[in-house]
Amino acid sequence: MPAARKRWQATLIITLFLLAVAGAAFTGWRFARESPPHQGPIVLITADGLRADRKPTSNIEALASRGIVFERAYTHAPQALPAHAALLTGELPFDNGVRDDGGFALKNDARTIASLLRNRGFATGAAVSSFLLRRSTGLAQGFSFYDAEMPDEPLEEGVLPQRDGIATFEAADQWIKSQSGQRYFLFLQVDTRSADAVVGRVVDELKRTRRYNDSTIIFTASVGDPSTGIALDDTSLHVPLIIKLPGEAGAGRRVPQPVQHIDLLPTLLDVVRAPMPSGLRGRSLRAILDKTSGFVPDQPIYAELVAPRFRFDGQPLLALSSGSYRLVRGFDEQLGRLDPDAPEADASRIDLLKAALDKMVAGRGIDAPSLPAQADVDRLAAFGYLQGLRIAAAPEAPVAHPALAPDAPRSPLVPLSAAQQATLWRSHQQAAQLVARKRYAAALDALNAMAAKHTDLPSIQYQVASLLARTGRRDEALKAFNRVATAEPEDAEIPIAVSSTLLRARREDDAATQADRAVELAEAGMDARMKAAAHEMAARVALARDDASAAKMHATEAQKADPHLPLPQFVAGRLAYDEERYEDALAAFKEAVTTVQQAGTTLAELHLNLGNTYARLDRYAEAEAEFQEELREYPHNIGTYVSLAMLYRASNREQAVEHVIGDLVEAAPTPEGYSMAARLWTIVGERARAEALRSDARSRFRGDPSLALLGRSR
Repeated sequence: MPAARKRWQATLIITLFLLAVAGAAFTGWRFARESPPHQGPIVLITADGLRADRKPTSNIEALASRGIVFERAYTHAPQALPAHAALLTGELPFDNGVRDDGGFALKNDARTIASLLRNRGFATGAAVSSFLLRRSTGLAQGFSFYDAEMPDEPLEEGVLPQRDGIATFEAADQWIKSQSGQRYFLFLQVDTRSADAVVGRVVDELKRTRRYNDSTIIFTASVGDPSTGIALDDTSLHVPLIIKLPGEAGAGRRVPQPVQHIDLLPTLLDVVRAPMPSGLRGRSLRAILDKTSGFVPDQPIYAELVAPRFRFDGQPLLALSSGSYRLVRGFDEQLGRLDPDAPEADASRIDLLKAALDKMVAGRGIDAPSLPAQADVDRLAAFGYLQGLRIAAAPEAPVAHPALAPDAPRSPLVPLSAAQQATLWRSHQQAAQLVARKRYAAALDALNAMAAKHTDLPSIQYQVASLLARTGRRDEALKAFNRVATAEPEDAEIPIAVSSTLLRARREDDAATQADRAVELAEAGMDARMKAAAHEMAARVALARDDASAAKMHATEAQKADPHLPLPQFVAGRLAYDEERYEDALAAFKEAVTTVQQAGTTLAELHLNLGNTYARLDRYAEAEAEFQEELREYPHNIGTYVSLAMLYRASNREQAVEHVIGDLVEAAPTPEGYSMAARLWTIVGERARAEALRSDARSRFRGDPSLALLGRSR
């Protein structure tokens, strides 16, 4: 009996084990059979602004009939760059750090859809239509192919720096044709006008290559109606979302459940059976895609508009939406109904949303925006972007929130009303667009009008002063900067700007005083970036004063604050150049160039000085290349045009000299720019052309105080 019992027990254990193995295998086989890993192309198309309630056009309507339509899809910001950053990373703006269309970029270690799919063996390519999505924003991370070439055309009224969506598709189509397999991910961002045609071209190309049936196509918009832009409501946040699955599974189905852009990354990872990274806030929508009865848990949907704070000291807005209600926090806390059939919200419902928003943003500060590259300033302005002073919200500000915690003390938020901020937003955008079109006098009039009406907005005063300095009206600029300094005495950014303006006016001793003040303020509590900027300014002033020891000291401190800033090498090069040790200068400048190239940064006048050094060594071709590189990175630098023109003159290239002078006037259509252009014509012996240019300037800039420059250039 004991032996029989043991045999029976062993048989039972083996049988149960085999059943368990068979059950697991059957479950795995059934799961794989029902929903195998996605093997076909994945194409994500975004339009730059398309309301969800807009009547679909033919190709988009056809895609909707073949796919699944999400009737309540939402973006996380009514701005192109923050919206796309959230979509491609699956992270909310306060997680990925991109809070405005300018001044922010994804960090180098960002986790994007492209990088995660590439790890699963997908080829990755992208082509974009908007300058706002250029490579330097970090959105190219994870893409082996990223085409962001924009047409180089003058910025005219109503024309944005972007390319037609068909041209964007054709750039991507060349990449598609180079793909031997069908496991690829393509991201296309196009203008609204071209969106329908691009959807049609994508479908046609997939059918031509017999990949359509296995493909997943996602169509959405980065924002709703971009013309509103200043409110967190359905007009700006509600966007279309269509997902066409392989075999057109679920075709024609409409999903009323609210979903959000950050749901797309986990959804695609789930579809391709990729591991799900930790910390994702979004949900996979695969359960909804697989079955009509599919369900995913409800989740509050976050959105923000922080840009007013960065641009003119306005009020940031935060929003959190449930299925039926949206709480908007800003000027006050307002609760709106998203579902007209929902009952009026009671106090407990409002308190729940408030608590959820508090928890979501608790401890989430805002990094100060970076200064945009000089080459990007005008094109960003075409989108309405002018950067203000460093952000900071005082703790006592009545509607400030931990999500908007300061990185440096500054004035409390100005109590604008919602209507005032909306008006100010539109006026500010119009002023920025005037700057983009180089209509500086009109832009100054507009900014001055805003500054006069809102005297407690230091950023607008600062923008006035900066534009005056840019256009050569230095005395006025210094007065304007002093007014800002009175309002913001602890902000190092202001004495840095004053020092730069004084240095351009060749008032080196006064510039040194301001640079020392900037260093003092920066060392007293500013972040590393501002410390580096203050010491860099002090080093440049010291070079102008022939104070080698001070220049070296400040250069070392600047590099301590920012290891990617090769200021010691730059200073060494400048000192060697002044001592006519051109080979030593060449080595120092080339080392500095290598550093900035590796870091993906720039340093003003680095290529200019390297070019001047090459010219001293009679290496004219290399000098020309460096001058051209300086103009590419710093197109407003008048001195570089002068160096390039003199190089062409020394090489007897008269036509090239003429072109450079024309480029100078186009880049700096100011009395200062005209003055230098007239001086160049005089140097090359074209006195008649010089006088004609001066005459044109007097007519064009009648009443401009800086016209006195023209007299001094004779």
